[in-house]
Amino acid sequence: MTDRRIAAALFVLAFVPYCYFYGGWGANQEVNYALARAMVEAHTFQVDHFTVHDGDIAEGGGHIYSNKPPGFSALIALAYAPLHALQQHHHLQFRDPWRTDKQIVTVAVCGLCGALIPPILFLYGRRAMGVAQWNAAGAAIAAAFGTIALPYSTMLFAHVPSALFLLLALVLLRDRPFLAGLAAGIAGACFFLSAVAALVLVGLAWRYAPRKAALFVAGGVPFAVALLAYQSICFGSPFTAPVERSGAYLQPGLLLGVFGIPRLAPLWAITFSDYRGLFYCSPVLLFALAGAIVMLRQGRARPELLAIALIAVIFVAGNSSFNGWHGGAAFGPRYLLPVIPLLAVPMMFVADRVRVLWLLAGIVSVAINLAATAVDAMPEPNVPHPLTGYIVPNLFTQRISEETRAALFPDCKRARCTPNKTAIAQDAKNFGEPLLGVGRASTVVPAALWMIAGSWLVLAAAARQRRPT
Repeated sequence: MTDRRIAAALFVLAFVPYCYFYGGWGANQEVNYALARAMVEAHTFQVDHFTVHDGDIAEGGGHIYSNKPPGFSALIALAYAPLHALQQHHHLQFRDPWRTDKQIVTVAVCGLCGALIPPILFLYGRRAMGVAQWNAAGAAIAAAFGTIALPYSTMLFAHVPSALFLLLALVLLRDRPFLAGLAAGIAGACFFLSAVAALVLVGLAWRYAPRKAALFVAGGVPFAVALLAYQSICFGSPFTAPVERSGAYLQPGLLLGVFGIPRLAPLWAITFSDYRGLFYCSPVLLFALAGAIVMLRQGRARPELLAIALIAVIFVAGNSSFNGWHGGAAFGPRYLLPVIPLLAVPMMFVADRVRVLWLLAGIVSVAINLAATAVDAMPEPNVPHPLTGYIVPNLFTQRISEETRAALFPDCKRARCTPNKTAIAQDAKNFGEPLLGVGRASTVVPAALWMIAGSWLVLAAAARQRRPT
């Protein structure tokens, strides 16, 4: 099978389960959607009349704004504008437009961005890294289903779009530096840490050629200017970030009110712990470290590997220094998500060296993230063991442990409150529920079969070819 056909198959393979599940709603998603609606419906950045949550908001001049960078909401607005226009002119009507519109824009933005990551990873591995089809396809599938990219591609968070455009910035940097700068600008406008990571790519572009670094910067400048203008309009100064007006989240003495010195406890928690650990949620990503060693020994793509490593350090340091490092209601370290596709690049170099072990780690990773996607990708931060104490029991028994119940409902006495299934995220659902029943584990089966069969077919086809085409 040609590389283009495998890339197309990877897109379809990922997009279907991203559409099948809908991860639900919360304050984060609402404020992103509220800003998009404000831009489309009222041509303003003020979300006073478009949000009902008190969380994730900023205040300025007596008005309410999003406390997040506006790039993600701008992407949502691109999807919402035609949808809103069709409904305004009565060309399209839904029984429940409030919920249906939210699900449509989630698929159109996060589902689509997430599904584009595997084919781009695959083609980059083949054309730029020169790895075998099986290795590139395996790493792409692992990134799509074996990491938190799976649950977050079903919810309206900024991390997956930022991950896509940060990956595009790396992929396009050598041959199309201006487009790479545009991609980096979009990534940074969606998620501030991606803007810091883009500085690493400036250095990589300079190593290629100073002219490429200049073109890369030129591509990103319009987004930096737009962000400064947005902050000036909303908060009175181009240098006042939205997070600085977040009120309850701010702490004196911290950078922007939220960033301090990286700490060991959060560092452990976001890497290996069962609370928010990246490698606990996705043990297959450990092979990224092994792949980096192989790349160094072979002397292959060392500048790119160094850039990936530095970007990973930026995200880990930023996350572990953030006063809200746990991400609130979240599964896994959601602030690290934009770097995950980059970690899949070195993973390509080791996938076939320990194939059985790699496949076992991949299967475990997929099972973990599929369970989180199916049950609740936003467990509350006070749940001490999100996977084993909350998600898995809910999936198979629809009951949670006494420890989890006590953490979620501290005021609920056992005599009048039994450790039963908790309330899943608002509006969370999947397309198997109308046929198989709401909340039943069997509703996961169609998506699981699709992922298993599709992955097997893609990997079987890729195993027949070893050289780049």
